[in-house]
Amino acid sequence: MTRTRRWAVASAAMVGLLAAAWLVVWALVPSDDELARRVEAEFEARLGQKLVVGAVHWRVLGLPMVEVRDARTQQPEAIRVRRVTIYPELLPLLRKRFVITRLQIDGAVVPRSALAAYRDKVQDGLGSLVLRALAFTDTTYINYSGVPVVYEGEVRFDEDRLPQRVQLRRPGVKPPASLDATRDGKTGSGADLYQMRLQGAGGSANGQARLASSAGGRMVFTGELAPRNVEVSALLETFHRRSPVSGLASGQTELRAQGDTVSELFRSLRTHSVFQVERAKILRFDLEKAIKSVGKEREGETPLDSLSGVVETQNTEHGLKAEFTGVKAVAGPYAGTGRATVYRRQINAQGTLELGGGVLEVPFSLHGPTRKPEFEMAWGTLAGAAVGTAVLPGIGTVLGAKIGGMLNAPPEPPDKPAPVRPPRR
Repeated sequence: MTRTRRWAVASAAMVGLLAAAWLVVWALVPSDDELARRVEAEFEARLGQKLVVGAVHWRVLGLPMVEVRDARTQQPEAIRVRRVTIYPELLPLLRKRFVITRLQIDGAVVPRSALAAYRDKVQDGLGSLVLRALAFTDTTYINYSGVPVVYEGEVRFDEDRLPQRVQLRRPGVKPPASLDATRDGKTGSGADLYQMRLQGAGGSANGQARLASSAGGRMVFTGELAPRNVEVSALLETFHRRSPVSGLASGQTELRAQGDTVSELFRSLRTHSVFQVERAKILRFDLEKAIKSVGKEREGETPLDSLSGVVETQNTEHGLKAEFTGVKAVAGPYAGTGRATVYRRQINAQGTLELGGGVLEVPFSLHGPTRKPEFEMAWGTLAGAAVGTAVLPGIGTVLGAKIGGMLNAPPEPPDKPAPVRPPRR
């Protein structure tokens, strides 16, 4: 047999072997519809929630890929995904290891209320899964208040499954808003160190964070950021919120969280920030106009000479809770101090407005729904004090306040008439 003929026979045998192997694989691998049902069953078995899958497509040749389309959970507020694309590694499957080179999510809608059903189940459900990279586009998160916010980003993982780099962006937002956290070795105590860079609302917040793990596996996250020249109103507009003030905020922020899983870390996150705002304004409220009209006219703005304070935030079961303390604002002859709590779409604030260098203090309160809170203040007292200060500072302030308070006080009921005695007989 010549060499050419031997090569021909060998080639034919190889082709026949590959064809036979392909037929075996074709017989064993399920159809798209069967695979869709398997995905639904596996999701429910691992995470305890029913899943409906529109279609599943897969390929083995070239770049192995599984694509899941139009999936949604069966919950009162469902998680919906337009497309999930999985790029697995084939060789680890032979050793019963599921290694995903890249998981790409497009067009997801994630209500916050739906996530509680997966608490403490995701970590157990993942099992021996190894994920190298996660990317997501056009992904909408609906917070506790029902406000939808669209994100995109990417997370790359190291061999120990910790994030190597995290990138998060708000697409289509001007000025750009983004988060970039990169793993940068370890600290002297053995904690993993991350360099953090945030941009948004024309400013920045750079710093570093540390992720430490105890022998029992509990994680502790701490960090510091230094916000610089962040426009307050633009920042809240980035997340579809309306701010009561504008101005360039700077300060120092401390971060802290702890938990056994990443989701627990997120849920326990607390921040502590000391801030100062330059070129600050109170929006949609004109203090001078309100005082002159005894509270009847308020539309406009109030420029502030200074604004500072402390804010602490905490993630809770019912959304973000923010507590403001030591807040101080100065606007010309007026100086306001106070504290406030914003939680579950309600605001509760108390404070004091000072006039005449502290000669007069008028209390005020703000409470009710954040969209339309109720503001209470003794406007007549304040208006009288303002006039008295202009005429004669000091004693004029006090006298004006007394007169203004009397003018603004509710009318007293008239004296009761003397009882009529019956005539003597």
